[in-house]
Amino acid sequence: MATNELKQKIMLQKTIIILLLILVSVPVISLANGGDQRVVENKYLINLYRSPFTPRVGVQTAMLPSFFDIEKNKLVAEDLLVKVRIYRFGGSGEEKRVLLFERDNILVRGGVLEGLSYTFAKPGLHEIFFDFAFVSNPQKVYEPPDFLLDIQKQETPEEKNVLILVGIASVLISGIIGWLIGRRTRII
Repeated sequence: MATNELKQKIMLQKTIIILLLILVSVPVISLANGGDQRVVENKYLINLYRSPFTPRVGVQTAMLPSFFDIEKNKLVAEDLLVKVRIYRFGGSGEEKRVLLFERDNILVRGGVLEGLSYTFAKPGLHEIFFDFAFVSNPQKVYEPPDFLLDIQKQETPEEKNVLILVGIASVLISGIIGWLIGRRTRII
């Protein structure tokens, strides 16, 4: 009977060690990509996925906007014409918003605009607009709300080194804790 209890105790300790390793490692490996959503006239949903999720100056940001029909519960099947505009906030006077990028009449098939990327030159707040119309009715233009992005300064080598050191320290600390718990278990 005592050996079953001991086996259960050892199994519990190993599980705790594994969970601690995962918990400590998550901040290092969770450099995420992701996106935001905007609803247009309660009919359409625009998803903007981007990589990296938090854009940085000088780093190309890949963007993947998709157009979803809420009523049909699927991507828009009909061809679209999309206009993409990117503005930067922070000008003075009349130029509180500065147009940085504009591309008009982009043909989108299957509800997904592929191959869109942009490299931001300055940090700060930027707006991205995806106005669209159906090819069958180009006069009716849908103008969804903007996607607001906060572009971060370029990452310095020192910041990258700190992340690497945190990762290494996390693994070492987890290993030491696991070794100590494992050693204590053998003594019992």
